[in-house]
Amino acid sequence: MRENYDRDSRAMDRNDSWPPLTGHDMFPNWRRLWAAQHHLVWAAHQLERWVARLARERRKKVPKPDPVLADLRNALEHLDEADLDESTATASSNPARTKSLRKLLGSQLLIGTGANPGRLFDLIDSEEIEQRAWTVTTSTARLEQEAEDYVADRRAHGEWP
Repeated sequence: MRENYDRDSRAMDRNDSWPPLTGHDMFPNWRRLWAAQHHLVWAAHQLERWVARLARERRKKVPKPDPVLADLRNALEHLDEADLDESTATASSNPARTKSLRKLLGSQLLIGTGANPGRLFDLIDSEEIEQRAWTVTTSTARLEQEAEDYVADRRAHGEWP
């Protein structure tokens, strides 16, 4: 989605498309891109929480959460409390509000598309998020094997019928 938006944006800037693209043409693409980034941040944050839960359940070391990811997710959740202009959400003057937004670089969140196409909201590397997800997700066969091993271990200890 980001690649398509960037390609169309470059074509519009160079007047290199037929029919010529306008800001009006780009707006639906921008909305889809923004929503996709928003969903990716929320999903990555939830994945991080579930990984921590799994580690606790298995009595293993809980990985440290990514503070920028948590603050970005929280800032997105409370975006309605921020001061908004055409391209940024800025922490409001009320210190009780927008706490996570204050923790972000410059106490603001870019609500446009950003200068760096590989970074979500110009804050987090999207490829890094993808890599984190791939390290956590497993194939069905591996999950099945883990479940079978767990049951066998519980049975060996007399804890499974």
